[in-house]
Amino acid sequence: MRLFTLILATLLLPITSFAQERYGETEDQQLLCKEAISVYRSYKKQKNYDEAFIQWKKACNVCPLTATENILRDGVTFLNNQLKSTEDDARRASITDSIFELYDQRMELFPSTKKYPKNNCMVLAQKGMDHYKIFKKPGAAEATAMLKESIECLGADTAITRAIPAALWSKVLSTYYVTSFYAMKAIEDDATARERLGEMLTEYLMLIAFIEDGVAVAAATAKPKDAEKYEKAKSNIDKVFIAIANCEDMVPVLSEKVAADTANFELKKKVLRLLNQKDCTDNDLYLPVAEAVHAQEPSHPSAFAIGGEQAKVENFSEALRYMEQAVELCGDCAEMEMYLLKTGKVASFLGKTSTARSYAQKVLAINGESADAFMLIGDAIAGAASNCDDGALGKRLAYLRACDYYQRAVNKGDEETAAKARKKLNSNSKQFPSVEEIFTVGKSVGNEITIPPIAGCPCSGEKTTIRVR
Repeated sequence: MRLFTLILATLLLPITSFAQERYGETEDQQLLCKEAISVYRSYKKQKNYDEAFIQWKKACNVCPLTATENILRDGVTFLNNQLKSTEDDARRASITDSIFELYDQRMELFPSTKKYPKNNCMVLAQKGMDHYKIFKKPGAAEATAMLKESIECLGADTAITRAIPAALWSKVLSTYYVTSFYAMKAIEDDATARERLGEMLTEYLMLIAFIEDGVAVAAATAKPKDAEKYEKAKSNIDKVFIAIANCEDMVPVLSEKVAADTANFELKKKVLRLLNQKDCTDNDLYLPVAEAVHAQEPSHPSAFAIGGEQAKVENFSEALRYMEQAVELCGDCAEMEMYLLKTGKVASFLGKTSTARSYAQKVLAINGESADAFMLIGDAIAGAASNCDDGALGKRLAYLRACDYYQRAVNKGDEETAAKARKKLNSNSKQFPSVEEIFTVGKSVGNEITIPPIAGCPCSGEKTTIRVR
């Protein structure tokens, strides 16, 4: 039962000098140490961990602890294997103590290596994950503290995090969020638990940023398996986030965090991202935070978000101002088509028909199949049809032209969009000319006709085909 304690006692003997030969002071000691290491590692490579463990103990008796970091690393592997095969509580406790002693010694004696300048932080992360694996939920708080410290240490330097094996770093990030969840659930004080929930909500963004960086590195280095590890970690993190983040619970917690630290711009940026991500926009927190972020750091997402909120309360002039900012700031962003379309719709609400049509044409320049853009042009023409009145058929022709666009929307749109366009087509077709009106100007059904060029008429000079109501 005390075997592991004795092994550790041997391992933890003080080292007289780090300058001594790493494998021993004499040639005989060096030879014995190297041979013992070679023997146990050969069994390890064969995955014969029971025999490897026996030979590892022999290596521990003949080698200085500083001979190689592998002695400490492999010891944890072997002891974990022993832990799986025993049910005796006292023996399990002894093995567990030895595992964590080895981690502590590894951090102390190998805090930095040529390959990993912050090796101690990586080892602490591994210790935290083992702590959770061994003690499960009751050990979540202690594991969380270790993992948090390691992430803060490693994450402070992008170059270092990119050098960490994907298998380790991805697992550290996801395990931290899982242990954080169980640690939070165990907090009995409601105020403390709410504070921790707020921290977890904003920490989510940090963890996802690390994940995204890892995926980018995997793509740049053509390592698809690394990308898969990060995607799996993201999936695990997202499951926890979904469990803790619904609008009803999020908004009060985030409101408290913002109110307690009103000058914290980075916090507001994170809060805005969270609210956008969960589509939590129908609350008293969203618009003030969006405006505060946009005022200090204007961006197309924040401008669009504010414009959308102003439109909800029918403040269309302000909505148009912000949405036009979103278009301007977007450049060649992926959201440009959506921004143009929404801006055009707001302009249409304001009766700015030429502006609305201009935005719709820009949408069609990006996506010539946009049913929404065709419908928006129809709206612009129908909305200003009275401006086409020439005392003859001008006004009627505008409605014909509007319905040309509505018909295109019917043809190009999905089921929902087509239904909306069809409804507008049917409504506006009531404004088509009568048989008498077209006879008066010497025209027949099916004739092509040019709409008179009249100032303010949104479809001047365009052609349409005569139909009657």
